[in-house]
Amino acid sequence: MTTVDGDAISVVISTFERPDACERALRSVLAQTAPPLEVLVCDNGSGDDTSARFGAWERRCERVCYLRLPSNTGTPAPARNLGIAHARAEWIAFMDDDDQWLPEKLARQQAVIATETADVIATNALRSNGSLYFPDAPNTLRPTRADVLAANPIITSSVVVRQPFAGFPTAAWLRGVEDYAAWMALADGGSRFLILGEPLVHYEDSSAERLSVARAHGELAVARLAWTRAARWPIDRANVRAAVRKTAGAIHVASSDGLAALGARTRRSAPRSGGR
Repeated sequence: MTTVDGDAISVVISTFERPDACERALRSVLAQTAPPLEVLVCDNGSGDDTSARFGAWERRCERVCYLRLPSNTGTPAPARNLGIAHARAEWIAFMDDDDQWLPEKLARQQAVIATETADVIATNALRSNGSLYFPDAPNTLRPTRADVLAANPIITSSVVVRQPFAGFPTAAWLRGVEDYAAWMALADGGSRFLILGEPLVHYEDSSAERLSVARAHGELAVARLAWTRAARWPIDRANVRAAVRKTAGAIHVASSDGLAALGARTRRSAPRSGGR
């Protein structure tokens, strides 16, 4: 990594075979009132015309860099990590390819970088139906490590993270919750979180991919992650409490959605992710 100005931001967009949506996402980044240092479009082995289209973007726009994995990995984590490895700025923003940013998004976060002490800065978002992702969010929230362990407070397409950042875990069983695992690891390492209550992202959640089975798979993965952490640090009561809560949540979702459907379809279904 080559460090430039302290508030400069590299943007990583992970994508897989959604070039139209990814172009909309990219345009929303390039339209920021505070432009990023660079935009790294990280292709998770698309077999369509993604390579040609974003190769053309790279040639005509000096801020855009197109990177590609040779084959699809089934999860966006490796594509995001590819972007992290090539990012030049001290801060990295992440974006899924079907989301979009409001024009002031990076400017608001750069203002926080300049005036606040934080290592992870996220924002609220607007869902596809126009409602707030976090409807009761205060203007500013500083979640503690215990808060992060209790529930995921970060929308990936809203976040900027200070370098060095180890990236997202790539274990197959974490598919769909790699981001939460990364935030937990940052919290364990003492990273300071700050979340703006202002919605600065259009978060796409109307996709048909958001199936109940995928939701149950994600809940079970989070519960497994929590118990893995509790086993690693058995005297850490926050980890144990988080594991118990998340297991209860997984059981509730599985019961509501149907265990039979879960067993039949979990392996074939995946949560929505940019660049899986």
